[in-house]
Amino acid sequence: PERIIVTPGASGALQLVLGAMLNPGDEVLMTDPGYPCNRHFVRLFEGKATTIPVDASSRYQLTVEHIQQHWSKASKAVLLASPANPTGTLLTSNDIAALYQAISQRGGQLIVDEIYQGLTYGVSDMTALTVNMENIWVINSFSKYFGITKSSLTRRATILNGS
Repeated sequence: PERIIVTPGASGALQLVLGAMLNPGDEVLMTDPGYPCNRHFVRLFEGKATTIPVDASSRYQLTVEHIQQHWSKASKAVLLASPANPTGTLLTSNDIAALYQAISQRGGQLIVDEIYQGLTYGVSDMTALTVNMENIWVINSFSKYFGITKSSLTRRATILNGS
């Protein structure tokens, strides 16, 4: 419980993590394609989002080879997503463990966006927390995890208010 922070949404959580982590000029590696707002969250703190092209050959995810190739002196963190947005591909616990090792050996931080955790088809979902590494930042979303859309929240609020 002492490692859990509740924020007003996953975007707020990501901004909080990046704000605590980044200094101007620090670099965050992330996939391309990826969630477009992520690079803007990095820029908010005068960081540099380095997008790395991924395709079917890497399951639209970053690999240890990507980290080895693109890590620079300015690199501070890697932002992953599982399931990925927009591709929906998943990382395994072995993938996360290998990526974590490659990043931590370079003095970096790993951030895992698990906002769509549980929205999987034909495979069990998992969390990066099963890897049991102390310095993995995991972002999740109450509304996505429990399938609560804004319109359903509005309907529930209307019902609760007696309208």
